Amino acid sequence: MSHLYVMRSDVKLGYSQGQLVIKDGDSSERKIPFNSVDSISVFGNAQLSTQLVRECLSSGATIGYFTDSGHYFGRLSSFEQANPFRQKRQVFLTENHQFCLCWSKIVVRAKILNSITLLETMKELCSFSPEELSGLFHSLEFLDDAASVDEVLGFEGNAAKAYFACYGRLFANSQFDFPGRSSRPPKDPINALLSYGYSFLHRNMIGAVDRHGLHPYFGFLHKPKSGHAALVSDLLEDYRAYMVDRLVVKMVASGDISPSDFTRSPDAGGGVYMSRSLMRMYTDVLTAAMSDRAPFCLAYGDRYRYAFQAALDKKIISVIDALESSDASKYQPFVWGEPHD
Repeated sequence: MSHLYVMRSDVKLGYSQGQLVIKDGDSSERKIPFNSVDSISVFGNAQLSTQLVRECLSSGATIGYFTDSGHYFGRLSSFEQANPFRQKRQVFLTENHQFCLCWSKIVVRAKILNSITLLETMKELCSFSPEELSGLFHSLEFLDDAASVDEVLGFEGNAAKAYFACYGRLFANSQFDFPGRSSRPPKDPINALLSYGYSFLHRNMIGAVDRHGLHPYFGFLHKPKSGHAALVSDLLEDYRAYMVDRLVVKMVASGDISPSDFTRSPDAGGGVYMSRSLMRMYTDVLTAAMSDRAPFCLAYGDRYRYAFQAALDKKIISVIDALESSDASKYQPFVWGEPHD
C-alpha cells in the first residue's frame, strides 16, 4: 500500500473507473490505481472531488488535512473498521494499574535502549563518555523498581535529558546548534525537524491503529486528553530514535540543508519553521525511510526485513494479544539491534 502526499495547492484529485486522477496546475494529468492507496495527506488547499472522498470512506483510506506549514487539522476516515468489543477491552484496561505499569516499563525500556543504540552508532561524529551516558543507563537499571506510571515517566524524563544533551553534540561541526528539546513551538531548526518528523510518524500510525479496530485515543503510558491520540503516542516512542532522530543527523551531516531553509515566526512564541521546499524534501526522506526494509522484529528472533507499515502491523497485533489476554508483557515494541537480555 502507498501513502500519497499532496504538497501543492494547485493540484486537483479525483476518482474515475478505479483510478485516482491527479491534475496539476498546468493541466497535466496522472493516474494511479486507487486500490494501492492507503492514505492521502493534503498540505494547503488542494481540491478533492466528492467521488474520491466517498471512495476513500468506502475503502478505509484516510484523508489528512494540513496547513502549508505542516500544522495538522484533522483527518477524514470511516468508522466501519471500529471493533467495539476490542475497544471496550482497551478502555477497561486503561484503569488497570498493573497492566498500565507493565506496559509503560516495556515502552520506556525500548525507547531508552534505542536512544543508546543511536548514540552508539554515531561514533564517527562523536564518542560519548560513560558519564555522559550515565543518565540513560541509570534509568534503564532502576526502571523495574518503579511502582507507578508516574515513576516510569520520571525515569523516562531523566533518560531523555541525558539523551538530548548527547544528541546535541552530534551537530557540533555543523551550521546548527541544538541547546535542548523544545516543541510547541520548536525554537530552533533541529527541533523543527524533530517535531515535524515525530508528527509525520504519528499521523501515519493513526490509520494503522484504526485499521486494526483499536481506539487511537486510549493509551496506557500517555494519559487521555482532548485531541491527543494517546495509544498512537505509546506506539511511537520506540520509533523516535531510529525513524526520526537518525534521519535528522544524516540530513544535517550531508550538508543538504542550511539555516536559510528555516524562518522564525514574528509572533511572541518565536517558533522556527521549515521552508516549503525543505518540507517537501524532508517528507520524501521520511517516506523513503518508511519504505526501506529493516529487521524491525530482530529482538524477538525474527530476522526478516519488513517495511515500516508491515512491521507496525505486527506490533499492533502484539497489542491486540496483550489486550485480549490482559497481559501487557505480550506487547512487542521495536528494539533496535540484536536481542537484549
